[in-house]
Amino acid sequence: MAQQHRDSEGKSLLVLGIIWLLGAISDRLWFALDRSVPAWDQADYLTSSLKYLQALQHPQWLSGEWWTNFWLLSTKIPPLAYILTVPFLQVFGTGGDRATLVHLLFSAILLASVYSLGVQLFNRQVGLWAAAICVLLPGLYRFRLQFLLDYPLTAAITFAFYCLTMWKASEGRSSATDSVTDVTDVTDRTQLKERTNKKYKFSPSPPSSLSPSHTPSLSASSFFWAIAFGISLGLSILVKHTTVLFLFTPIVWLAVGAVRQKAWGRLGQLTGALLLSVAVFGPWAKTNWLLILTGGKRATLDSAIAEGDPGINTIDAWIYYGQHLPEHISWPLLLIPLVGLILYWRRRQDSSSIFYLNSCRWLAVFWGGAYLINSLNINKDDRYVIPYLPVLSIFLAYCLTLWPSRWGRQIRWGTIGLAILAMLFHIWPLGGAFGHSLVQIISPGNSNYPYLGKEWPHREVIAEIIDREPYLQSTLGVLPSTPEINQHNLNFYGALANFQVYGRQVGTNFKEVPQDVRSLSWFVTKSGPQGSIRERIKKAQNLAVSAIEKGDKFELDKTWVLPDYTNLNLYRKRVQPVEIQPLNEARSQVQLDRVTVAAKAVPGVALPVTYTWSGPWQQLQSGLVLVTWQNQQSGDIPPGKTFKILHDRAIAQATLHPGMLEADKFAVGFRVVDRTAMLPPANIAPGTYNLQATYLNRKTGETYPINVPAVNVKIEAEPLDMRSQAEPGNDDNTDKPELDLVTQLRAMAVNLPKGLPGLEPVFEQIGRINQYDPIQDYTVQAEQALEYRLQQEPNNLELAYALAFSRVLQQNVESAIAALEKVTQLDSKNPYAYAYLAFVHLYGWHPKAAQTALKPALALNSNLPEIRVLNGVAQLMQGNLIQAWQDLQFLKKLKI
Repeated sequence: MAQQHRDSEGKSLLVLGIIWLLGAISDRLWFALDRSVPAWDQADYLTSSLKYLQALQHPQWLSGEWWTNFWLLSTKIPPLAYILTVPFLQVFGTGGDRATLVHLLFSAILLASVYSLGVQLFNRQVGLWAAAICVLLPGLYRFRLQFLLDYPLTAAITFAFYCLTMWKASEGRSSATDSVTDVTDVTDRTQLKERTNKKYKFSPSPPSSLSPSHTPSLSASSFFWAIAFGISLGLSILVKHTTVLFLFTPIVWLAVGAVRQKAWGRLGQLTGALLLSVAVFGPWAKTNWLLILTGGKRATLDSAIAEGDPGINTIDAWIYYGQHLPEHISWPLLLIPLVGLILYWRRRQDSSSIFYLNSCRWLAVFWGGAYLINSLNINKDDRYVIPYLPVLSIFLAYCLTLWPSRWGRQIRWGTIGLAILAMLFHIWPLGGAFGHSLVQIISPGNSNYPYLGKEWPHREVIAEIIDREPYLQSTLGVLPSTPEINQHNLNFYGALANFQVYGRQVGTNFKEVPQDVRSLSWFVTKSGPQGSIRERIKKAQNLAVSAIEKGDKFELDKTWVLPDYTNLNLYRKRVQPVEIQPLNEARSQVQLDRVTVAAKAVPGVALPVTYTWSGPWQQLQSGLVLVTWQNQQSGDIPPGKTFKILHDRAIAQATLHPGMLEADKFAVGFRVVDRTAMLPPANIAPGTYNLQATYLNRKTGETYPINVPAVNVKIEAEPLDMRSQAEPGNDDNTDKPELDLVTQLRAMAVNLPKGLPGLEPVFEQIGRINQYDPIQDYTVQAEQALEYRLQQEPNNLELAYALAFSRVLQQNVESAIAALEKVTQLDSKNPYAYAYLAFVHLYGWHPKAAQTALKPALALNSNLPEIRVLNGVAQLMQGNLIQAWQDLQFLKKLKI
């Protein structure tokens, strides 16, 4: 008997393997012929996978800083799917189609989990049919053919649900549970009646032979499955945090059942599993929790409003996913199993099949809870609910087995045959328009054909930019946003080229268009439809397109005719902010060959300046230049006036990139022309200012003075009667270069001592300048330069605030705390200085330290809403609920 059982199990696993293999062959054939480009989210996820591939080339497993930077690579979306893609990219090479090879792994996990659930809850026959249905569900194969997180999430949730089911079943293996019976047909009517009656018993947990007062013993298997569930739940959340929307209900169901049965040991196991899951996903969540929370609003509420999703107070919100079930499942796979269930129910007294009521109830707990919670989510999309489809496939497979035995086999194979035909017509253009219309009858929904036409020119666009600027990293401003031409897929193809070109969407804010145009050297525009450009930004986009195509600052570099017969235009700035040429001779150190600057300037107004540097490649690429324009009469400066202009930053604005060039190309020296602008402080003293410069190697910390040409600037004693170039919408200065980003950061940091009123303009600008520097290297430049400056001027409060600001922007908690402690020493009478320190402590999950930091602020001004709210959060994180409630009442007074 045991041998027969093993043989049956082996045959079932062989059939399961064949199902997976046939699905894999179908998918890989589709990808082999498809020539499309990834759309928005797909391209963004592919780029993230490349980032993790790059990070894992030189891992530092024992370095805490490395792990922090590793988790920061994906700040809003959990990174496990990207990390699991890395081995496939490493083995098979980079590229969109190759990245989708990871879906073979997720398909194996999904099918194995579905089969195992079917066996556990019903029998092997149900498990195999359910696995076959999973391959054929339109809601799954449509997203299996795209690099999105929803299919990996489906596999992860199904596996976690399987582990939870096994833990549920481990409660007293001797009890009469659904999993004990592995039979579908019995002939003894007495046995059938006994089993059926037993399975009609309703309870939140499986029926047990134990008395209510008896506490079930905890078996070794229950510990094993509790641990397995905790790990699988944590990993599933690391794929996507919407895992909780699907597993919340079954977890609560089992917890309530354990409380009702007074099974405290089981409840402890479940609690331990949840804590174990936190340990799995916690490091990433702890590093990025604030961005996760703030990004959640944009991903749900803002998206729902923009897309016109129904409000949760309407019936449409609650029937939305029900109306889409035929598109997710297809009519044959939905109706034929349900007819089998109805026929069985009408003839149940004469049927020889067992109705597994507890198993069906357990599936209903998962599916019903997931449906209701996802309906409660205001942001609706078909792909958000596909993780409940595998569980539904198990129920449908079971219903298929309820058909009367005399024609049940033909019904099952006929149903699968129809589903196969529907899938073929949905993923291949068979039969043309007639075939498409025909398949809509039995399987409504969008078809997902491979694109077989002319290739899109993304690679050529990236290659053209690199060919024109082989030694530079470039940021490409992308104005259209169609599925085929958008910032994400151009950014992805730039990442494939060794991250030498980044694509960013700009021209979305009318006031910031002049700064966008000044700050970037490359733009793409498109004729015809512009894609998903929301109404509120069309005016800004039109202004940006007009400035680029009709203005005199850009020239058309190249045009491509797209497959949709529109034109893609690549524009390049006529006067580049950075130019680099190799020299005929080698150089040993960085030199400043020339400085071009206006002879006169006024306080508070950006002053264009061009530096011409030369030196060896490594030093130019790794170098910061600490540039000081010093007043010749610094001893006679009146109080409240400054006597220097700082212009510290990386050479070439940190855009030097080796590209794909060979190493011997860098043996010679290089000349870099760096066109930028500096900002004389508003309180600068009039007079003549001479230039001083120091080289700082960012990697080694080495410094040496740079010989500078004789050049000076005269600051006029004129009142500030014009706006700074850094102010958005300043049309008077459109011809001038934009301030470098390090200078902009220091200019923003000046507002920090003002508290929330000073932070509002800062937050408005940070998102903008982050677009111009896609890797936010300007924050690191600022940090390194300011550290050096503070060694020379340890009591300079303005520099201390700027250093703290640069570290906060990098989310470097420990170093930001150190910088803010210095700020509180220098600005000890300002309660906002302590508030910033407390906020960073809270961000790093140090509530006690945050409370301690706030004590001086409360002594200075206990009525500031910002201080009281932060104190309330610190109290809440420590469990002091009464004090937290009192302090958090000040939220009503915050003007945010």
